[in-house]
Amino acid sequence: MTTINTIQDLARILQEQPTWAEALRALLLTQELLDLPARFDRFVEIQQETNEAQREFNQLTDRRLHALEARLDSIDGRLDNMQGRLGNLEGGQYERTARNKALARTWTVLGFRQPRVVLNQDGLTDPQLSRAIDHAIQEGRVAGHSYSGLFEADLVISARDNRHAVVEVSITADDDDISRAKERADILADVTGGEVTPMVVTSRLNPIQSAQAEAAGVSIFIVPYP
Repeated sequence: MTTINTIQDLARILQEQPTWAEALRALLLTQELLDLPARFDRFVEIQQETNEAQREFNQLTDRRLHALEARLDSIDGRLDNMQGRLGNLEGGQYERTARNKALARTWTVLGFRQPRVVLNQDGLTDPQLSRAIDHAIQEGRVAGHSYSGLFEADLVISARDNRHAVVEVSITADDDDISRAKERADILADVTGGEVTPMVVTSRLNPIQSAQAEAAGVSIFIVPYP
């Protein structure tokens, strides 16, 4: 017969008799507590599976986001390119309209007689203007390099009596347009020795630039757009 007098006796017997330990555990613990180790192990397993699924989801999401960002960048680039082309088309359309208006304004406002376009950005350079530049260089009135800016003008209009206009065209004129018109008009004055009017044709001009143009002697013609 097994005699248990102390807690140590009980501990020894339970160690010697594992089945007793299991039976005692079943008596002392509820089924929920008995199932806790297995449930914890399952929880750990499920958590590991969840972590792995989350990692795979994150990787897939990152790849899709990167692909989406690349597509959006491509779309943005196409939109920028399209906007640039539309801007060029709008600018070109406005410039053609402004050229015709500028030619008419030199006649009706500046009083030019039989005005004609002698230089534009479509490649036109009137032979008389080319000869005038050659003579000015030969006579030392302009240096060989100083007249080159004249060929960057949007428009040069000449009339009888040695009168001319150098025209800059811009939908929204700024300080540079005013300065370029003045500088290029001075070049043409040195070349021709005639009266040259610097002009800026624009759809809008703020008061500060309007004052700058007046101080520089630059004529402003407003041509609405569109």
